[in-house]
Amino acid sequence: MLSFAEGEVTKLRREFKLVLDQDVVGELCARISAELGGSLPPPTRIVSVYFDKPGYPLALRALRTPEDCLKVRTKEYSPDLGAGGVQRVVLEVKRERHGMTQKRRAWVPRAQLQSVIRGSAGLLPLIAGGRLMPVLAVTYRRHVYQATQAWRVTVDRDIGFHPVTPQLALSETTLTAERLGPPVFTDRRVVVEVKHLGEVLPPWLAALHPGGRKPAYSKFAEGMARLQAFAADGVLGG
Repeated sequence: MLSFAEGEVTKLRREFKLVLDQDVVGELCARISAELGGSLPPPTRIVSVYFDKPGYPLALRALRTPEDCLKVRTKEYSPDLGAGGVQRVVLEVKRERHGMTQKRRAWVPRAQLQSVIRGSAGLLPLIAGGRLMPVLAVTYRRHVYQATQAWRVTVDRDIGFHPVTPQLALSETTLTAERLGPPVFTDRRVVVEVKHLGEVLPPWLAALHPGGRKPAYSKFAEGMARLQAFAADGVLGG
């Protein structure tokens, strides 16, 4: 069984994204599923909280230079197959720079999240030295297609953007879509990400690459634009 969240393609990778309408993505998913033997993976529901510092430097950077930015977030998965009955959250720093994506991840018991965020220097040095605060929650439904550690395709649907308070983001109770309440905005488009370790992909998968076009999609940038009015609707990048 592959370790989707902790494999090499998560830690350091190249990636490209497609933003598709609902009526187009079905054919693509059927093709991917057929290439992997016809199996359709069950969906995972994800709640992600993005953090920033006063003045929103990370959000502004994601909007202005999506090819060179830093994102700090938590993620919670339902079902969480590795939890073993413990309420937990993954704390993640995502560094994007000139086509390469690097992640540092640490699984933390929910009950310890607040103290870990406050004293993160030893755990995730990239986010040390400033006051982090939750600024955006994003909910979505994800299908993961993967048959090798070299590449993975994820398909995200029903992307919702929510305001979030420190009390919710850092509480000892698992954060769910129900606890967040209805989203301020739901994006009905589907985001497909192809994540791989190098330039060599199966031809059918490489053919999806948008080439010189840049239909990238950032949940962080899009959500902050929707909730904080940083930019016009339809933010693209990173």
